Amino acid sequence: MSIATLTNLTGSIGGVASAASQLASLLTGDLASSWWGSLRQASFGGVPFAVVATNTRFGSRNAVHEYPFRDDAWIEELGKLPRRFEIFGFLIENSRIYGGGSVIGQRDRLVAVCESGKQTLVHPTFGRIENVSCLDAQVAESVEHGRVILVRFVFMRNGTQSYPSVTSDTRSLLGAVADSLGIGAELDFALDTAMAIQEGAAVVQTAVGAAVSWYQLGVTAVNDVRRFVNSVSTLSGNFGRFFGAGNAGYSGSNQSAPAGTTAAQLLADDAAARAAFAQAGAALQTAAANPSDAATLNSSAQAFAVALAATMASPSDAIRSLSTLASFSPSGTFTSSTIGVAMSTMQTAASALLRRAAFSQLALAVATWQPSSYDDAISMMSSVTDLLDAEIEIAADASDDNSFTALRATRTAVVDDLQTRGADLASLAAMTFNGSLPALVLAHRIYGDATRADQLVQQVAPVHPLFMPATFQALAS
Repeated sequence: MSIATLTNLTGSIGGVASAASQLASLLTGDLASSWWGSLRQASFGGVPFAVVATNTRFGSRNAVHEYPFRDDAWIEELGKLPRRFEIFGFLIENSRIYGGGSVIGQRDRLVAVCESGKQTLVHPTFGRIENVSCLDAQVAESVEHGRVILVRFVFMRNGTQSYPSVTSDTRSLLGAVADSLGIGAELDFALDTAMAIQEGAAVVQTAVGAAVSWYQLGVTAVNDVRRFVNSVSTLSGNFGRFFGAGNAGYSGSNQSAPAGTTAAQLLADDAAARAAFAQAGAALQTAAANPSDAATLNSSAQAFAVALAATMASPSDAIRSLSTLASFSPSGTFTSSTIGVAMSTMQTAASALLRRAAFSQLALAVATWQPSSYDDAISMMSSVTDLLDAEIEIAADASDDNSFTALRATRTAVVDDLQTRGADLASLAAMTFNGSLPALVLAHRIYGDATRADQLVQQVAPVHPLFMPATFQALAS
């Protein structure tokens, strides 16, 4: 509605004011107190004005999805609409209601506050509204109206302005989504196997078989030679490029055992961790023999994944081993009989529960892993999200809604965490020299810091530090 329309609608301001006054005098009792008595003096930024009419827009934002050959539509809610207030009114010189003084002075003050950013709006019926911007304002002056100036405003309430922050605690978020994934997997397993369990011992044995197969993958990971060597890799001190701290990122965040710790102590700790792993494996197989108790089976699977990760001194080893468990897919063929279908259902559901327990611990392992460069962080993000994407698709196909939602949240948290931590690290760049040079010389030439020679050796892995290759990749800065 324009100022011209408003003028035609109201006619003489004096006539409208007179009519309003007469109408108010006719109203008595509760009606007068519930409407006339609730009106507030309108103002914006402390500058008052009279109000003739208002329009207010509110509701919710929606995205309407229409599909071929469907008569209805899916309406996706996207949150609330921002409150938008359109107000028509006037300024009058030396008003008996709100004062104001000279009408030109009132106009100038309104122009100033409308051009000064966010202000406080006092709406005649909504009351005081903080943090409001004036999107549009118009004034109309004419000889016909004399000392009355017509005004029109469009106001909108502001929300809280927020910016991306690299200081957010993305690691805590990974812990939270890992917990929710375990709960979601348990609920879906209970729903998927409720009918299959009733078919008897053969179905239960299928769950035990899946748990044993998954356990064997963990045993293979624990017996890996690289894992065993890395069990003492946190020993403090410089033992060469093939024997560094357990989290040997190039950014200087290596995790070492306390000073004074001996290799024998680290080996004893590793033996204790392997013993705890074996106990967790036995508990998992026992829990699998009673799949109707989904809570115990899920907690045993989670405990097994935790015990496996605890045997890994290097977070990289933990991620590698848990990725293997997260890719678990048991083999087996079943008949189309009732029992055969139930056994197939049990194997699929148990395998999904076990994989999601591995994903839960994998997210925590990613939180403790330190990328060596921006490229390293992106590479890890790609490999982990590929695994998660495959499991998300499996959950969607199986209608495991709880797991699907938790897996999507886990994927988002992993991406946020690695992007946040990788953003502060240097990228890799190709380095080319005319010939083979010692690592000390190259560190001085590339970084102006010869103390970074060990870092170069660790990255490039040359045959000998005195004879670095002529072309290699290293941190750009």
